[in-house]
Amino acid sequence: MRRLLVLLAFVFVLPATASARRSDSHAYRYEQVWSAALRLLRVDYGFPIRDRDEDVGFVLFDYVGTGRAVPGSLEVVRTRQNDQDVVRVTLNIPAMPAYVERMILDKLQRKLREEFGEPLAPPPPREETEADDEAETETETSDSAEEPAEETGRSSRRRR
Repeated sequence: MRRLLVLLAFVFVLPATASARRSDSHAYRYEQVWSAALRLLRVDYGFPIRDRDEDVGFVLFDYVGTGRAVPGSLEVVRTRQNDQDVVRVTLNIPAMPAYVERMILDKLQRKLREEFGEPLAPPPPREETEADDEAETETETSDSAEEPAEETGRSSRRRR
């Protein structure tokens, strides 16, 4: 019984490793996000890159921060949010606490702003213009003009 209590104490007292993934969405072009993310990992942080594929959108690297190297991954995916093309970046370093992933993603956001300026503005919401209203009115008028003569008591031909 005592061994069970000691085991349970270790389970609740020892910190759990974070295996959560962190994601951010960026309103920049895919190529800009890809190159900035790769330079951030390789040049700014000096992490060794184990594998990468721009077409698929992944980078496998070794996070070196505590004197030992732990594996990490970065995914870059094209997607749409609120009728805007965005790039979602997902970072996963399972052996490290979640704040490390958050710190790297925050630095990527700063790097994108510094190198490429403000993100792309979202497209304006599509509003009906006067031309759209006129086209609908003409369609309704032409539909009613083509009604059979016996139903309305008049000719279905238009006057010129």
